[in-house]
Amino acid sequence: MHTPNSKLRSRSGKMDLPALSALAAGIRLRRLPVQLLFAASFCIAGAAAATDPQVTTTPQAKQLEEVEVHANTATSAITQAPTQADLTITQPQSVIGLDYISNHVAPTADYAAIAGIAPGVSTIGVSGPGLGEAKQMTIRGFNDNQYNVTYDGIPFGDTNDFSHHTSSYFPAKMIGQVTVDRGPGGASQIGQATFGGTVALRSKDARDDFSFIPTVSYGSYDTTLTHLELNSGRIDSLGGGKLIASAQYNDTDTFRTNSPMSRKTGYIKYVQPVGSSTEVTFLSNYNYIRFNNPDKTDLTQQQIDTLGRNFGLNRDRTSTDCYCYNYQTKQTDLEYIGVSSALSDTWQLDNKLYTYAYNNDSHESPYVGTGASKTNMGGYNKINNYRAWGDTLETTRTDEHGQLRLGAWYEYIDNTRYSVALDYGLGGIHDVKKGKPDSSAYKYTMIDRLRTTQLYAEYAWRVTDQLTLTPGIKYDRATRYIDAPINQTTKLPLYYQQTWHKPLGSLTANYMLTSEWSVYGQAAQGFLTPNLNQFYVPNPGENKVAPQKTMNYQFGTVYKTDRFNADADVFYIDYQNFPLTAVDPVTHDPIYAMAKGATMRGAEAEATYYMGEGVSLYANGSLIDAKFKNSNLRMPTVPSGTAALGFLYDIGGFFGSLTEKYIGGQRVYNSDFSPDIASSVKATGHTTGWWQSALSLGYGQNVSGSFIKSYKIRLQVDNLFDEHKQVIDAIKGTTPYYLVIPGRSWFASVSLAL
Repeated sequence: MHTPNSKLRSRSGKMDLPALSALAAGIRLRRLPVQLLFAASFCIAGAAAATDPQVTTTPQAKQLEEVEVHANTATSAITQAPTQADLTITQPQSVIGLDYISNHVAPTADYAAIAGIAPGVSTIGVSGPGLGEAKQMTIRGFNDNQYNVTYDGIPFGDTNDFSHHTSSYFPAKMIGQVTVDRGPGGASQIGQATFGGTVALRSKDARDDFSFIPTVSYGSYDTTLTHLELNSGRIDSLGGGKLIASAQYNDTDTFRTNSPMSRKTGYIKYVQPVGSSTEVTFLSNYNYIRFNNPDKTDLTQQQIDTLGRNFGLNRDRTSTDCYCYNYQTKQTDLEYIGVSSALSDTWQLDNKLYTYAYNNDSHESPYVGTGASKTNMGGYNKINNYRAWGDTLETTRTDEHGQLRLGAWYEYIDNTRYSVALDYGLGGIHDVKKGKPDSSAYKYTMIDRLRTTQLYAEYAWRVTDQLTLTPGIKYDRATRYIDAPINQTTKLPLYYQQTWHKPLGSLTANYMLTSEWSVYGQAAQGFLTPNLNQFYVPNPGENKVAPQKTMNYQFGTVYKTDRFNADADVFYIDYQNFPLTAVDPVTHDPIYAMAKGATMRGAEAEATYYMGEGVSLYANGSLIDAKFKNSNLRMPTVPSGTAALGFLYDIGGFFGSLTEKYIGGQRVYNSDFSPDIASSVKATGHTTGWWQSALSLGYGQNVSGSFIKSYKIRLQVDNLFDEHKQVIDAIKGTTPYYLVIPGRSWFASVSLAL
C-alpha cells in the first residue's frame, strides 16, 4: 500500500526533516496513495487535481509486498531487525516488518503473536499460536481495552469495552506490517484509547508483476493451513491499477482437548491511479471462524493435576464440559474506500470511508436442570452483533517552515447484545417456565450505541534544520446510548445516554543530533469513554460513570546505521479513574472496579547488531512499575518487565532465527478486592517470570526456465524447549485459576510462486 507524503513521513507518520529540506528547495509532490471520505466529492477533487498541470507526484513509499525468495539481499542491521524505530519519531515505537512476519513467526499467527516480540508487550496463546484469542495481551501493563488497534489507520474494536479479538480479523499472511506505538502520539493519532498506545496493522500491497502464490502448512495439533494469493500485476489498460486477492483456510484441533477451530478468510485490495496525483483504494477483508470454546479457559491446580495441562472439553453429553454445549461462531468484515490526492504543490488530502462488523453467536455456560426438567441440560446463547460506520479525513499543508495537519474522525456503532437460557433437552429452544417463554430466561438484552467524534490540528514546526516542535490539540467527544429492557447484572430496565467531551493537548519534539542519531520528548493528555460495564448498576450517573484520563510524559533516543541500530526510552503516566474489568472464573459474570488513581512508569530499549556474513544479533527489554496510588498495590496481571534475545541469519537462500522472549512475574488478588484499599486483599497469587524460545529455519530459491518462479520451505518451532508454565489469571475465594501455556509446537510450510 502506498502511503501519502512518503518523502515527508516516517512509519509513525511524522515529518522527515531531510525530505522537508528537499521540498523547501522546490521539489514538488508527486503521485500519492489514496483514501476517501465521501466518494463522490473526493473523486471530483481528485479529478480536478489530476488535470492541474502544476501537480506532480511524490516517489512511492516502500511497498508491503511479500517476496518469497530474496535475491542478492543487502543484509544489514536495518533489514534484519525484528523490531526497530525511525529517527524522526516523537514517541517510543517498534516496527515489525513483512520479512519477520513471513519468515519468523508461525504461519497461523495473529497480530498478537507477531507483536509479542516487541519490548513492553506480553501475550499468552492458550490454544497455540493464532489458534485462539490471545489472553492477557498487555502493552506496558495496559490491558487490551486500554490501547488502540488499527488497520490501515482505521481504529476498530468492541463498542462495549474497546477490547479486540485477535483471531477474528486478520491472520498473519494478510498483514504487511505491525507497528507498536507505545504512547498517545500527537493530536493526529486517532482512536478510543490512544494513551495506552496503538498496535497499527498495515495491509499487504499488490506486486508490480503477475503472480500466483499457493502456501500449504501442516503442524502440531493436526493443524492445516492453505493460503492462496493472486497478484494481477500492473494493469496498463486500467492506468496502472493493481489487485491483490487472498483466500485462506485454517483447521486445527488446537492444544486443548476437544476444542477444534476452523477459520475461513478472504482479502481483496485494489489500487487505481487517477491521473498523476490521485489514487483510489478499495479493500475488503472477511473472516469466519468456528471453534469449541471451553468454559474452563482458566483451570485450577486440581483440574490440571486430574484432567491434564491441555484440558479443554470432553465428549460426555451429561457433562457441562461437553464440546456439544460450548461452541462459538464469529463473522467479521472490514471494508474501506480511500482517496489520496495531491491537491497542489503544498496541499494533500487523505480520506477513508469505512465499515466493519463483528457477529458472535456463542453457546456457553451449560447447567443441569431447566424450567422443563430437573435433568435436562441447559445453557446460554449469547449474541453480540455490531456494525460500525466511520470516516477518517486529513488534510496537510507542507512548506519550508513545517507541516500543518487538520483532520477529523467520526464513527457510529450499533451493537445488539443479549444472553438467553436454552433447554437442550427440548432441542435447544429458550428455557421455559410453565410451558411458556419467560423473560427470566434472559440474563440481559440491550442495544448499545456509541457515537465518537475527534477533531484535531497540529503543526510540525521546523525550528531549525535539526529541531522540530509539534504542538497539537484534539477535541474528543463521545456519546453512549443504552436501551436495555433487561440490563446486565441488575436485570432491571435501563434507558440512558450520556456524553463526555474533552480537549486534549500534546507537545512533541525531535532533535537530530547527527544524521544517524536523534532524541525526542513528548507530553500529552489521554482520555477514554467509560466502559459499558460501568453501566451495570441500578442508577448510573456522572459520579459513577467517569471517563479515564491520563497525563503521559516520555523521552527517548534513536541511533541507526547499517551496522547497529538501537533506541531507548523512559516513561511516566499519571492515571485518573483506572478501571479493572475481569470475568469471574466460575460464574463468568463480569467483575468491575474503579481505582481513583494509578501511576505507570518504566524504561524500554531495543537493539540490533549486524555481525556480518548475513548474521545479526538482537535484544530488547523493558521495566514496568504499575501501581494504584491509594493502596500502593501492584496492578494485577501486569508483568514486572519483558526481554528478548536472539540472532537472525540470511545466507545464500538459507534463513532463520532463534529468539527467546521473557515475561516478568505478575500478581493477582481476590476478585472482589478494592484497588484503592490495600486491606481488601484477602488472597494473593504470584507467577514468576518465564522464558519461551522460538526457532525458525527456511530455504528458498528462484527458478529459471520453469513455470515455477521460486519456492520456499520453512519450519517454525514455538516453545522450543517445551517450557511448562502456568500463569495465574484470577483468584476466586482463595482458589487460584491459571492459564496454561502450550508446550512445544511445530509448523512446516511450503510456498511456490507461479
